[in-house]
Amino acid sequence: MSMMKKRIQVLALVLAALSPLAHASVSEHAHAFKEDVKTAGKKTGHAISEGAHAVGRGAKSAGHTVADATKHGYHATKKFVTGHE
Repeated sequence: MSMMKKRIQVLALVLAALSPLAHASVSEHAHAFKEDVKTAGKKTGHAISEGAHAVGRGAKSAGHTVADATKHGYHATKKFVTGHE
């Protein structure tokens, strides 16, 4: 066998031996990336949910404030018009 053929065979053997290690490394990084994306998605979802609840609580509070003011205005007007308490 020629020297060039032996070098090519050795190189092929080395590459074949390293291939599973490279695949394992890529697989580990892909899994870590997937987990990071899932975690970021969950955090984003929680933030959106908390924001929506805050808006809902603010709207509810504003609604109660308007209702109370309306009720107070109604009774004040009734008292003025009828002269009764």
